[in-house]
Amino acid sequence: MNYSLSFYPSAQEDIIKSIGWYNQEKENLGFEFYDQLNEKLNILVRNPQHYSILFKDIRTAQVIRFPYLIYFKIDQKKTSITILGVLHTSRDPQTIKKRK
Repeated sequence: MNYSLSFYPSAQEDIIKSIGWYNQEKENLGFEFYDQLNEKLNILVRNPQHYSILFKDIRTAQVIRFPYLIYFKIDQKKTSITILGVLHTSRDPQTIKKRK
């Protein structure tokens, strides 16, 4: 069973900014980042409990090939996943708690 996905607006902003930054560094690299992010999200919706709990109810999954973590919460009753943020691994993970 696949879970449904929803994104906080701030998570969408994280993704857009990251794509832009990578595209400035190298042509089409941002789109490669986006493809890898989508690949990880496709894996995540099939088995979200596989990923470690970082905080009380927030889990993380690493984007393939890029130093970014996907921060998310699972709602078992609704079989849904809410993406709270997609942040570079150098960022303070406490940042994500403020988005809850």
